[in-house]
Amino acid sequence: MLTCSRRPPAGSDPLRLAGVLAVHARPPKLRWMNFKVCPHCLVNGRRGTLEGLNELRTVISRSDGVNFHFALGDRPIAYPAQRASGKTEMMSAGFWYVHEASGGSTETVVLILSRPPSGGVSLLRHLETVADKLFEKLRESSRLPCLYEFVGQHLHQVH
Repeated sequence: MLTCSRRPPAGSDPLRLAGVLAVHARPPKLRWMNFKVCPHCLVNGRRGTLEGLNELRTVISRSDGVNFHFALGDRPIAYPAQRASGKTEMMSAGFWYVHEASGGSTETVVLILSRPPSGGVSLLRHLETVADKLFEKLRESSRLPCLYEFVGQHLHQVH
């Protein structure tokens, strides 16, 4: 589980943090990518280390630095996992996110990846594209649907 504790970072200046929040009264246009120390958590008075990230050595995460962050929770797995008729060409991946406007609790989004690359660098790039799409969705709304499908370059909500 992705958690950020509520302890302020050592040496943080509350006046400086308040100034950063005032500057970002409108949605920030900045995007932080693939961090292990979260700028959003630091600004909101939490320790910024993202705990419990995935087994991949590469961190796939995004934040606007003030309102939210999200990160890939674990490596993608075959979807559906119990398929009896053999391997499927689909995978699923889970992202955890925290958005201040929805109370700062950890939420989950599951992505069904239709026809993803088979692995390695291509799969990581595919997940980076998914992360960029989720970033745009979280800039528009504080809550995301629980399930999306990613086909080609398009993210679709699954009803």
